[in-house]
Amino acid sequence: MKITGSSWIEKLLEELDDEVVTLYRRGRYPEAIKLAEKSVRIATQAFGAGHTYAKSAVNNLNLIRKAYNEQVLGEQNGTAAGNRLSPKGKPSPGTGYIFAPKAVSLVSLVLIILISALFVGASFIPVTEEAGVSASPAHINAYPLPYYRVKAVFYPQHKMIEGEQEVVFEFDEPRREAVFNLYLNRYQNDALNSSEIRRYALKRGMDPGYIDIQRVSCEGKKVSFREDGELLMVTPEKGVFDPGEHRLKIGFRVKIPFIADRVGGNEQGIWLGNWLPTLCIDPRGYKPTEIGDPYVNYSSTYEFLFTVPGGYDLVLSNAEIVEERENARVYHGILERVRDLPVFLNRGYKEAVAREGETEIRYYYTSRNSDEVLDAAKKAVAFYTGTVGAYPWKQLNIVENDMYLDGMEYSTMVLISTRAIKNNPARTVFHEVGHQWFYNIIGNDQYHHPFMDEGLVEFISKYALDDKTPRFWPGIRGLDRNLGEFGSWRQYRDVHYANGEKLFENIYFTLGKEGFDRFLRDYYNRFKFRLVTLDQFERFVAEQTGQPFDQFINNK
Repeated sequence: MKITGSSWIEKLLEELDDEVVTLYRRGRYPEAIKLAEKSVRIATQAFGAGHTYAKSAVNNLNLIRKAYNEQVLGEQNGTAAGNRLSPKGKPSPGTGYIFAPKAVSLVSLVLIILISALFVGASFIPVTEEAGVSASPAHINAYPLPYYRVKAVFYPQHKMIEGEQEVVFEFDEPRREAVFNLYLNRYQNDALNSSEIRRYALKRGMDPGYIDIQRVSCEGKKVSFREDGELLMVTPEKGVFDPGEHRLKIGFRVKIPFIADRVGGNEQGIWLGNWLPTLCIDPRGYKPTEIGDPYVNYSSTYEFLFTVPGGYDLVLSNAEIVEERENARVYHGILERVRDLPVFLNRGYKEAVAREGETEIRYYYTSRNSDEVLDAAKKAVAFYTGTVGAYPWKQLNIVENDMYLDGMEYSTMVLISTRAIKNNPARTVFHEVGHQWFYNIIGNDQYHHPFMDEGLVEFISKYALDDKTPRFWPGIRGLDRNLGEFGSWRQYRDVHYANGEKLFENIYFTLGKEGFDRFLRDYYNRFKFRLVTLDQFERFVAEQTGQPFDQFINNK
């Protein structure tokens, strides 16, 4: 598919879209409507009424007309019902947005053509700056920030992913640099290979992984950057990021580690979490560790355009095939309010599907007991949805693999090892699905305070599965220890899993069943999609129980 001689029309439509968005956000609806009508005429004449460009332009026009009608009606009724934009210029919850999320935008369609062309007779072809993503402000500002727009191409023969990411984010105060996590670089760190457990991850041999940052640009201009282990530091051209919204493009190359870890792969499948550069919440006080889950990310929006070669399938929530060629597939989608963008690339896996309420559960597996895993997942989703709060995504993917851990949680995706499936799938699945609520929906600092999600999920699993009779545990110790202070997984589990579980059992013992269920619902409603600090958590416990937090850990 190729659009001949249309680049000037595309540029014109993009410029018109930008003007339309500016007028829309300022509440100047009559002017915005005139320009939107012009955009519809141009797109229809150039590409036809059924083309994606024309449909997007019509969608924009209809939304602006609706906003204008509401404004007129509001003025007639003495209210301001028209421009329901938040103070920062983003649509308030429940309002419409320009560009429907399922529509392939003008820029995305061009990218499909460009990226798919890379596969024609390709061995390894870099993605150039010219092939980068220029995200529409209207498209992005309909969603929560940070907003990541990712295009990626998978090259299995090189165990590589080549891509570019545009990230839109905000700073509340001036910053000298923007810092991003490069979590994947821990798989090239030889210091981590001495762990008593890492040797199981390396049972196929040491096949390292990493992420290599190739270029960074800001507002179309290349800017300085430096990598330091698992951190990327970006310095703007003028030396400071002012308060407000910023956009960076980051070109990257990923080497996939073919090991049996929470990120890894084998000949049948590749599972990746925390593989993209993500805006760092606090670069201080963290050091690389494979003990625990040392990942802390904002709740973000991801738009993706992912190309995979023939013979491979992409498992990623909300992914839809937008182009299928003889030797490649192109997937597009938008995933909101997630901590990362986990992907599973596979060839030859089996798939089983079940539904629990509004949630579609997809299980990808190579062993035989799919019914047992799906039943456990349905019970977990039903329990957490009914007891805590709604599962906010349409899809939950569960992936079997051969990693050394029993299970691992990512946003909308759960990894479960073949060993766990054979030994105790119900408990492992229940625990990992629980993390969709506790860390993925309600975030916390998993490096400094992992008991806030691990201890809570451990207790809930026993509370729900075993009907455990609670008791009060005095003198709980060690919950102030961060991941860097543990020398083994056993030490870590004895503290943040076991003692964390005791903390929440104490809270349950104090509140009783009805009170504890209310505790969970209020916790969800107050903190969903946020990162809960330790101070906030302690105040919440004191508020719910009427007792100081220390009472639950130091009472002898």
